[in-house]
Amino acid sequence: MDDLHQVNTIIATTICAFFKGHPDTQIGTEEAKLLAKQIAQALDEAGLQISAVDPTNAPR
Repeated sequence: MDDLHQVNTIIATTICAFFKGHPDTQIGTEEAKLLAKQIAQALDEAGLQISAVDPTNAPR
């Protein structure tokens, strides 16, 4: 993974945004961060890599 902190932040932000639309179920920021770390670790253990797209090779 290029930047693990950035990956965790993106995942945690997405988790918080998902739960924002579900008022009967809430998740705190710290819980979302812990969940994001677990998700990123599971993806890494599965052999998957998350990386930024190289803008010079991006499809147009």
